[in-house]
Amino acid sequence: MDYERVDMREMSPEELEMGVKQSQLVFKLNHTMPMTEEYDEILKELFGDNIGENSIVAAPIAGAAFDHMKIGNNVFINSISLLMARGGITVEDDVLMAAN
Repeated sequence: MDYERVDMREMSPEELEMGVKQSQLVFKLNHTMPMTEEYDEILKELFGDNIGENSIVAAPIAGAAFDHMKIGNNVFINSISLLMARGGITVEDDVLMAAN
C-alpha cells in the first residue's frame, strides 16, 4: 500500500480555498434533513464523483480534503465520523463503518 506524507503546515492557495468551500458544505450537510434530495445533492457536491452508488454518509461529519477520499459502492459511514483525507482515504465496496 502506498502512503503519501503530508505536511499540514504547507497548503497552496487553491487547497486553502477548497478547504473553505468544503467546510461550508460540511456545515450545510450537517444541518440538512437526511435522506432527502437536498442532502444527496450536498453529499455529491462534497465528494464529487468519488462516492459510489448506494453509499450513505450519515451526518454529522467533520474532516478535511474530502476531494482526496474515495468511497466505493454500497458503503455506509455512520454519524460523528472524522474524515481527515489530505493524505487520501479509500473505502472499498460493501463497507459499514460504525459511529464515532
